Amino acid sequence: MIGQMIRLKIKEGTQEEFESLVGQLMKDVNSHEPGSIYDVRRVRGEPLTYLYFISFPDQAAFDRYMAAEYHTQMSPKALALLDGDPIFEDLDTFA
Repeated sequence: MIGQMIRLKIKEGTQEEFESLVGQLMKDVNSHEPGSIYDVRRVRGEPLTYLYFISFPDQAAFDRYMAAEYHTQMSPKALALLDGDPIFEDLDTFA
């Protein structure tokens, strides 16, 4: 499994655009990458902060996602809405 948690903050006034972009990306990943989990949530009490939880069954699935047109087209648009750098945490499975 390939897993990551990503914490990011967006610029004030960009919530609607960001959530539209990321909402479509979640649908695309979940429909095109069987066995993958792609979930993004807004942090309660911090309306500009989001947590991504992504999990792919293997490196090949992650690589397909990174190269997929739906990802490469959306990423620059979403990155332009960020307020600072995202924080990435690689995750390991257990049990």
